[in-house]
Amino acid sequence: MMIVETDADPALWFHMPLHGSRSEFAQWLDLQLDASALLHQRKLTWREKRQMKKFLEGSAAMLRDRVVADQAFLFGPMPPQAAPLVFFVKQFDCDEEHSPLHLSMLAEPDPSTAAASQRVETVPFASPQFGEGLRSLRSWTADGNQMLSVSYAWNDPDHNIDLLLKGHYDDPALLESSFDAIDDFARSVRLTNMA
Repeated sequence: MMIVETDADPALWFHMPLHGSRSEFAQWLDLQLDASALLHQRKLTWREKRQMKKFLEGSAAMLRDRVVADQAFLFGPMPPQAAPLVFFVKQFDCDEEHSPLHLSMLAEPDPSTAAASQRVETVPFASPQFGEGLRSLRSWTADGNQMLSVSYAWNDPDHNIDLLLKGHYDDPALLESSFDAIDDFARSVRLTNMA
């Protein structure tokens, strides 16, 4: 497996551990709360700390158990009272021909599971590391909340890998206001060999 790295601003994007002991994850959570307080230039309230810890613990468990993500990154500038924005990375060994159809199947939701109320917009998205890929925006309603997800997908024939970067959020306006930073992050992602 390759490791996904980023040249994005380390003060805005944090690597989120998905594996390791509970105590290591607890230490990372404490560091994350300190980093958030520094980023927002104020002390976090007890409620904000509790809410952020609960969300991040749940996100890590979901990414380990349901998505089986390879890596995850956290976007720091979300307001402390809001849910953190987590992006996960998943690599797939590709033994099929790299094609636009294959790429769209990776970026867009499975049509058999897509609800009629969903809206999907897919556009080309170029990366300096991977060349032409796709960005797919998907909106839907779940439990009365409006949701928005953004997925980036690339074929990397040099490493015989398909790469998916994805995040979703229940505040579409807040996510949309961060799209420039998120696009910059997606363009900064690169693959390196494990040591």
